[in-house]
Order: sequence, then C-alpha cells, then structure tokens
Amino acid sequence: MFMHPPPPPPASGSHITITSVSRDTTTDAGEPITYLSTPNPEVTSVMLTIPPGGKTDWRTHSVPGYLYVLEGKLTVEFEDGHRLNFNAGQAFMQARTKWHRGLNKGDTPVKFLAVFFGEKGIPILLNPPHGSAMQQK
Repeated sequence: MFMHPPPPPPASGSHITITSVSRDTTTDAGEPITYLSTPNPEVTSVMLTIPPGGKTDWRTHSVPGYLYVLEGKLTVEFEDGHRLNFNAGQAFMQARTKWHRGLNKGDTPVKFLAVFFGEKGIPILLNPPHGSAMQQK
C-alpha cells in the first residue's frame, strides 16, 4: 500500500539533499487515490498538534488529503478498530470514505501537516451527526 521509491539522484551542489518521503497509489484505508475535477480548486494546509493521550473527533473527508508527520507518532484508528501508526518523517494519503480519527498514544505531542486538495466552498472534513453512535465511540 505505501511504496517508498529509491531516493532520486543527488542535485548539483554539495549542500543540497533530496529525500523521498512517499509515493502512494492508495489512501491509508486502501482506497484508490482520486482527484477532484473542479473549476474552483482550492488547496488548504493545516497544522495539527495532538497532546499526549489526545484524539481527534471521528471524521471522513470530502476531498483528498495528504498528511506528513512532523513530530511524534500518529495512530490512525478506523471505525472497525484497525489501527495504523506513522512516525515523524512519514507521509500518507488520508482515508476519505472510511470513518477514522487520529490518536496520540505516546508521551510527547504529535504534530502533523495536512494538505487538502479541494474546491472553494466545500468542507475538508465531515463529522458524524451530533448524537450518532459514531460520536459515542
């Protein structure tokens, strides 16, 4: 699912390094990557920090999202209980149609950059309806 290509050839100049981070064909939930076709594209970047023991709300996404873990260890938990772990320096395409949330099971903050490729006026994330069974988990 997560393919990491060999590093590209070095660039000219002695102080330049290029490190390949990811090359993905599916999301972390195994969904094929799709691109939006829209006359009103919008790229949204957000930084999230989850404190030790913290978690995000359950969510899905209406647009493709790419995450890069800057610090700590991010655990992505899916509705069925399946979990994936991503360490600082790892990146992945985020699940779109599967309910998921981010957890910090460690003792230091988790910090990551999320970049969403969407459309003006379209929300980047969707939460379960208030009072739903999903919110009770």
